[in-house]
Amino acid sequence: MGTLLALLGLAVLTGCASSRMVDSDVSAFAGANGAQRPASYRFERLPSQEAQGNSQSRIESIAEVALQNVGLTPSATVPKYSVQITVRVAAYLRHPQRVNSRNWLLDEGKDGTRGPTMLLNLEPTWYKHSVHLVLRDLGTGQVAYETQATHDGPWSDTLGLLPAILDAALADYPNPPQGPRNIVVELHNASVTP
Repeated sequence: MGTLLALLGLAVLTGCASSRMVDSDVSAFAGANGAQRPASYRFERLPSQEAQGNSQSRIESIAEVALQNVGLTPSATVPKYSVQITVRVAAYLRHPQRVNSRNWLLDEGKDGTRGPTMLLNLEPTWYKHSVHLVLRDLGTGQVAYETQATHDGPWSDTLGLLPAILDAALADYPNPPQGPRNIVVELHNASVTP
């Protein structure tokens, strides 16, 4: 019996520390002159991003790893590209509860029947994480590459999800296929609790 409990406990702990599959909807575009690799870059911030300070610095640190994975290296002296990254998060309910104006305890079902609704909306909040990344050629001022990736799911840990979303956004750098696509990236050693 003790062995069975130990195995059950191990299975529960393994489930909490396993990997997550993060799916992102990606659209990417190469500029007229295309993008190159290897190449160097520096981050460029909008005034609103400057005001974010440490938050934007953490985002850029995570992006630096994804950019290095596709052959782009940071350079403060003579970068080829400027990189502008924007991250947005929106919380929403996938199926918002419809409140009946006549009686908030009762709601009309699809079949016309009425029933209690007081504790039926137990679905967790979902989060839409969007990443938009633009590489601009500093010599010409032209956009060399633009990509956007969006992930919807029950997880609110943006900084934990960001590596997988960025890897998806840059998956086909520097030659993206035409049209939107869904890219799944495994996020290792991630907590699977929302």
